[in-house]
Amino acid sequence: MSKIKLWWKKYNNWIIHPVSILICVFSWKLVENLTYSQIQPIASAISTFAGIMFGFVMASITLISSSKSNTLVRNTTLTGYLPLMLNRMHSTMGWLLLVCAIFVFILFLPDTLKLTLPFSENKKNIALSQLFLVVGIYCLLISFKNFIFTWREFKQFSKNM
Repeated sequence: MSKIKLWWKKYNNWIIHPVSILICVFSWKLVENLTYSQIQPIASAISTFAGIMFGFVMASITLISSSKSNTLVRNTTLTGYLPLMLNRMHSTMGWLLLVCAIFVFILFLPDTLKLTLPFSENKKNIALSQLFLVVGIYCLLISFKNFIFTWREFKQFSKNM
C-alpha cells in the first residue's frame, strides 16, 4: 500500500469531520432560507436513500454470516480481521440509522417550533427543522464516508470468497 493511502487510512477522520462541519456552516445560508414545505421532500428523499444504504450494509453482513464455512471467512476470523471489518460495518449502519432517524424526525416536526438564538444581535427565530437539517447533513456526510470505506473494504473481501 502506498504511503498516501496509509496516511489517509490513518488520518481520514481528522480531515472528514472538520470538513463536514465547514460544509454545514457554509450551507446554513441556504438552509435558513428554506421553508418547511421545501425541507420535507429533502428529508424524505435523504431518509429513504440512507435506509437503502443501510440495507446494503445489512445484506453484506448477512452474506458474510451465511458463509461461515468459507475458508476465507474462517481464516480472517482467526486472524481477527473479520471482527474488525464487521465492527466497522456495524458502525456504518449506526450512522446510517442515525441519518434516517434525524430526517424522519424532521418530517414530523411542526413548522411552528422555533428556537431563538441568544447570541445573535437581532434575536432571530429559526425553525427547529432547519437546525435538524444541518445536523442531519453533518451525519449524512460522515455516514457517506463510512459507507464508501466500508463498501470498498467489503468489495475487496468478497472478491476472494
